[in-house]
Amino acid sequence: MHTDVRPAYRLVSMTARLNPDLPLASPSAPVAATAPVTSADTQDYFTEVADDYRAWSAHYNMHFGYWRPGLNPLRREGMLGEMNRAVGRALQLPAAGPACVVDLGCGAGATARLLVGERPSLFAVTVTNVAVQNEIATRLDAQAGVADRLAHIEADYTRTGLPTAAADGAWAVESACYASGTAKADFIAEAARLLKPGARLVVVDGFLLRRRQGRLANWLHRLWADSWAVPTLAVRDDFTAALREHGFADVQVRSLRWRVAPSALHIPVLATRFTLAELWKARGRLTPWRRKHIVASYCSLALGMFWNEFDYCMVTAVREQP
Repeated sequence: MHTDVRPAYRLVSMTARLNPDLPLASPSAPVAATAPVTSADTQDYFTEVADDYRAWSAHYNMHFGYWRPGLNPLRREGMLGEMNRAVGRALQLPAAGPACVVDLGCGAGATARLLVGERPSLFAVTVTNVAVQNEIATRLDAQAGVADRLAHIEADYTRTGLPTAAADGAWAVESACYASGTAKADFIAEAARLLKPGARLVVVDGFLLRRRQGRLANWLHRLWADSWAVPTLAVRDDFTAALREHGFADVQVRSLRWRVAPSALHIPVLATRFTLAELWKARGRLTPWRRKHIVASYCSLALGMFWNEFDYCMVTAVREQP
């Protein structure tokens, strides 16, 4: 039976007419009294370390994995793919018919690529302000045979230029943290604008559980954030309050601490092996952001041990009628 994909394809085709000179908004200063991380810092970081993420995932999954019974905790790629599927399930898209979704802060598009590949009626638009990530994504889309149902735009995800109330779902996997402030209100406002009434937003990320952390936890958070060019993690309660203020309902928070732990435990061996290999190839001279990338990898595992200060969560919310 022929399926009319034109409604879903409208959002994808819209990207061809976007202004390539769309200005990028710079995030405001982080909460901690350190030199602020800027949008330019974030772009420089992801540009410089783009190829390094291949050591973590052959498919460029730039996030932690989701373990469930039946998955081998020693096989990282399987858990990374399962995180993408967990996002797809949380979107609760209609079982039949075309749909178009938006990835806000897509990295190299791995989540969208997997979901589109497993659902022939799904179209996706991904948003990043890092040009090299879109170059990688385009190459991998072609290899996966899904390039006709994916569109990658280079823009600030708080000002995408995409049409209002046209998306059937949206997500951000470890990318909402790059928005400004502890509530990430600018990110949430744009997500609310993009989604159709009744559509769902899914955010998977690390969250601070308190506005003020203990001295050691605060120091570790700042070291981690500065090393991965993050202004600050969201404070969980600030983030959920901002969702409600911007027209989202049925806000639910689910801790994934134990789901991501098996993949996080891959970090020490992988990071150490990667560091030694890259130092050997570079004769001991890594660029600043590549050095920071390695530091942040170790910090992320340590930060997860502060259970009273930090959690890794999936937050879902439904867009109400505007």
